Amino acid sequence: MHVSSIMRKLMIAGAMAFSCIAFGQEIRFEKNDAPNPELQRAQVRQLAEQLSNQELEERDLYRAYMVSENYQKAHEVILQLEDTASKDEQLFLRFYKLYAQARMSGNFEASFRSAYENYLRASDDIHVIDLDLAMVIRDQTARYLENFEDSYQHTEEGKLSVEEAKALVNACFFSTVFSSAKTIVAEEIAKDHLRRYDIDDSIIIPAEDGEEISAVVVKRKGRREGELPTLLAFSIYAKEKPLWAMLSASKGYVGVVANTRGKRKSKSRIIPFEYENTDVYQVLDWISKQPWSDKQIGMYGGSYDAFTQWASMKHRVHPALKTIVPSVAIAPGIDYPMENNVLHNYSYSWNFYVTNNKYLDREVLADFDRWNNLKNTWYNSGVAFNKLDSLDGEVNTLWNAYMQHPGYDAFWKKMIPYKDEFSKIDLPVLTITGYYDDAQRGALYYYEEHHKYVKDPQHYLLIGPYDHWTAQGRPMEYLRNYKLDKAALIDIRYDVVYQWFDHILKGKEKPELLRDKVNFQVMGRNTWMHKPSLKDMTNDTLTYYLSNDEEEGFHELVTSANSAKLAMEVDLKDRSTMTNTEYYPWPLEREEINMKDGLVFRSAPLDKDVIINGSFLGNLELAVNKKDVDYSVILYQQTPEGNYFHLSYYIGRASYAGNREQRTLLTPDKLHRISFNNPKLVSKMIEKGSRIVIVVNVNKNNNAQINYGTGKDVNAESIKDADTPLKIRFTGNSSISLPVWIE
Repeated sequence: MHVSSIMRKLMIAGAMAFSCIAFGQEIRFEKNDAPNPELQRAQVRQLAEQLSNQELEERDLYRAYMVSENYQKAHEVILQLEDTASKDEQLFLRFYKLYAQARMSGNFEASFRSAYENYLRASDDIHVIDLDLAMVIRDQTARYLENFEDSYQHTEEGKLSVEEAKALVNACFFSTVFSSAKTIVAEEIAKDHLRRYDIDDSIIIPAEDGEEISAVVVKRKGRREGELPTLLAFSIYAKEKPLWAMLSASKGYVGVVANTRGKRKSKSRIIPFEYENTDVYQVLDWISKQPWSDKQIGMYGGSYDAFTQWASMKHRVHPALKTIVPSVAIAPGIDYPMENNVLHNYSYSWNFYVTNNKYLDREVLADFDRWNNLKNTWYNSGVAFNKLDSLDGEVNTLWNAYMQHPGYDAFWKKMIPYKDEFSKIDLPVLTITGYYDDAQRGALYYYEEHHKYVKDPQHYLLIGPYDHWTAQGRPMEYLRNYKLDKAALIDIRYDVVYQWFDHILKGKEKPELLRDKVNFQVMGRNTWMHKPSLKDMTNDTLTYYLSNDEEEGFHELVTSANSAKLAMEVDLKDRSTMTNTEYYPWPLEREEINMKDGLVFRSAPLDKDVIINGSFLGNLELAVNKKDVDYSVILYQQTPEGNYFHLSYYIGRASYAGNREQRTLLTPDKLHRISFNNPKLVSKMIEKGSRIVIVVNVNKNNNAQINYGTGKDVNAESIKDADTPLKIRFTGNSSISLPVWIE
């Protein structure tokens, strides 16, 4: 071991030994209520000096040293931590190390600027992109400053516990370090990008109808001149910095980002969704005619950017487009802004976020008070869903357009390929999504329709325990309190996506993870499975029927149809309560569920291990006293220890169960069979001794429309239509079937 490393360890050990001796000392905090940030920080410095003498974890210790201005000791602890820190933590630790060194220099600004410039020059392209993403694009300085002010105001003067002192000192640490360094970091990263890349950000491409599309082209400096493949992201999320185009340039491509008409430097009107089916094709055509293009183009991106890839092929496939990699692809009218024809209100604020200006209105998106107050006011008042913008006090043009199209009609169909329009799509596709991706149904809609209209397409699926964000990037160790298997911790954006492009556009090997057409990570087993199709994911089915029998407060799930009659009653006028509040999977694991919300069913313990692979199927036989109902089914695993793991869920409108394009109302009080087969797909090992828990419910909460069952347009219904409570009766012919793999 190097001598300096030994000395660092000894010094840290000594510091920790002293802190053990000092543990239990009284931590005093003097407070001044005058609004003087410098005085407040001085008082917290004194608090940090006391805290640094307590028994602390290293992460709290270096922060206490930093706030108390003992930069030498802070530096030593950071050096110690670097040896074992994760990749993401190292990124920030190096920043803190440079910060401490600069503070020790006597001329912080000049020293830090010089050190950070040298640090960037010694870093590779990918690391600088990571730094930009973490330190600039996702800059949290304003939140840190607000958090410190709030923490200071809410900390009482006098004796503090170690935890109270740590909370205030940590808040001071983050606000001080980031506020004093953010400008230098942003300036030096911007300079470094210009050293690495040629960026043309003033390109205007004409659309078919003469409107404008703004685009940015990025090339890596120092690369041999010549024709290269191009990677295109077409996005409504216009940003000042073309970061992902830089990543493509670093990976050996020409990187291009184009934006929805009206965004960035386009003078057109901003209209999401409606023109991508022609505008993206125009951008592809423009790229193919440039002297730097080898006429091979790949498209990538997630969510809206994935939708644009499919939209580009609505009318025809451009000959230069060789492959697409849509991640978490939304499908307008399928899973956005509604899911199975149930319209959610989260799209309301998104409309302002993307249309208020040429870039993105982050302030309006972050106005949580406005959006929470709006949905609560709507719910409590009982006004019609199509009056949301009246309550909000600001016209929401897109929202009002959505209100006119509750079914999957021509308005939605014109945006993406429809039915046999998929038949002409013969290029390789890599679809990426997650078990907990809000847009999973959209991603799998494209996948299934492509397979329906093209025989054995070269279409691969990669899916794992990811949500809408992590399936586009690099999953973290935990997802919504669930610790992922190590096998799931793959780098999707930087590795898998570009390995695919290298395979298709440069003739390199296919990504090792894509061993077959369907590739999925089995939660709880630390492995991936690979199958030729979705149907090949399973080799057996567990079918359960609803019953009247009860055990320990649960209705029982049984293995055969029976004569049960199970009744629910929901007062749609009652605004003191909500139903179906736990259908959204957050957290994934919990100790208990709400046994009073819906009908809760539980199976007998499983007598062997099984793997749930795929989407569960539902066949509900029910009678309702109204003409329609919005209902949900949640699927849990109850572990042998008694905890609950949220596996999957379905939410839908009974009148559209047979056909999302055609509403067929129910006959009140008549038995109907409602079938569905598209809940969220999941793969998880279910251990012997586990039980299956199913919650069947009616949807009535502040996150989505309330279907009052009159048969009128649900968007126009209001609490005035809730004349009588909704009564729903399920029979013992109602079943839920789980697709499983049994070895």
